[in-house]
Amino acid sequence: MVLRLTVRKFFCRQLSCQRKIFTERLPNLVRPWARVSNRLLAEVKAIGLSASAEVSERLAPQLGMKVRAPTLLRHLRTIPNPPDAPVHVLGIDDFSMRRGDCYGTILVNMETHRPLDLLPDRTADAVLPWLESHPEIDIVSRDRASAYADAINRALPHATQVTDRYHLVQNLREHVQKFLDHKHSLLPKVSDTPLKGVPTPSPDTVSPVASAPEAPPFVPDQHSSTIRQDPTREQGHMEAEISSLTYAERQKKISRDKRYARYEEVMALYRAGKAQRAIARELGVSRKLVAHFVSSPAFPERAPGSGQRLSGKSKLTRFIPYLRERWLAGTHKSSLLFQEIKEQGYTGSSSLLRHLIAEWRADLPPKPGLRNPQKLRMAIPRGQRRLSSRKASFLMILPLEKLTDAERKLIEQICQASSELRSTYLLSQEFVTLLKNREASSLDGWLQRAKESHVSQLNSFVNGISRDYAAVRAAFSLSWSNGTTEGHVNRLKFLKRQMFGRAHLDLLRVKVLHAV
Repeated sequence: MVLRLTVRKFFCRQLSCQRKIFTERLPNLVRPWARVSNRLLAEVKAIGLSASAEVSERLAPQLGMKVRAPTLLRHLRTIPNPPDAPVHVLGIDDFSMRRGDCYGTILVNMETHRPLDLLPDRTADAVLPWLESHPEIDIVSRDRASAYADAINRALPHATQVTDRYHLVQNLREHVQKFLDHKHSLLPKVSDTPLKGVPTPSPDTVSPVASAPEAPPFVPDQHSSTIRQDPTREQGHMEAEISSLTYAERQKKISRDKRYARYEEVMALYRAGKAQRAIARELGVSRKLVAHFVSSPAFPERAPGSGQRLSGKSKLTRFIPYLRERWLAGTHKSSLLFQEIKEQGYTGSSSLLRHLIAEWRADLPPKPGLRNPQKLRMAIPRGQRRLSSRKASFLMILPLEKLTDAERKLIEQICQASSELRSTYLLSQEFVTLLKNREASSLDGWLQRAKESHVSQLNSFVNGISRDYAAVRAAFSLSWSNGTTEGHVNRLKFLKRQMFGRAHLDLLRVKVLHAV
């Protein structure tokens, strides 16, 4: 449809007037110099806000409209920002424009749950001008970033800062994981298969036992020039030595301690007379690693490398769909299947294929007509491995009613392994419970007990809370938290993916503030 408009033109006779000609305007129908009506332009913008420009270009003709992607982006950039409104409760958080390289800041009105603005950086200097332009803000919900705290203290000294409860629990879990990294040898062993059939313990049996055995003494590094005999003095010296390391050196030492503990387990079983294949099966490691440990005259240190790890996929992974198809078609001979995938480029061993076929063959029904059916070949039982410190840290902060039967059994074993593990678990559970129930009056007592536990990681967590004590205490007493802001960050990520990550900040701001 083409609309031809006839408008009137007026002339000004005043000599002092700068504009001599005036043309009649129709603001309710069309904008000056526009080629489309206001209603069509609003529909085009609505489509552009709902999808990416390329998708909108393909969708518009099906709705009776025709628009190109660059034109659509140009129209979207003309949408004005929403008018400023008083903000009393503000949520602030960062988001990644390019992960690990460029970050921005999102601001949300916590009372209306509407985003207010996007800023091009997450530093204090980038946030400060916006905060100074809104002196009416009374409460600010934020994560534990020091940059935001500094900007709020400078621009809004009267505002109450509230630390996000999720980040508090997350910081606690990270410190607990660092503690468990040093106690990895005390963690229980679990099967590689999912935990099943563990009886449900009663609440009395789940509670940690008071008389738990102490942790074994620290095994000194073979390159250490001093041999320590007193466990108490040794523990204090070890903590001081670890605290003097950088973050990268600390992580490297933790990784070496885990590998050394695995080396000790392998060598203990080997000295007991077990075969290498049986050791690998029991510990859930490769035979190559067992052979490497056994053949080494001492603990083999890792050579310095580039830091880039190779992919851990099996050589058989990409052939499994083909093998499954041939298996369902009736080909159950492993030698024939091995020959077929070898012609397709498989470079692994036949034993790896036989282990997979043995698991599939165990599910086959017995052949009819046989008086003594052939005994099924069962899959080789998977070995056991130590519970990872990351998994254990999650178990230690989750409430008991959310754990499965097997996970409750693991918690019981962890608490019985060491008094330090038991006290750390109890303190972690108490902190999460106090935070959930908003018991701000009990926070100081918890901080004192955590300080007296002499666990360096918990002491570090307490020191961090002390530096941000007012905001943490507000999180224990007020109902505000950063969940709404995190939800908008999640929606922002969806909008970025919708535009294939190519939207600049101005277009991303329009998408976030005016999303349909």
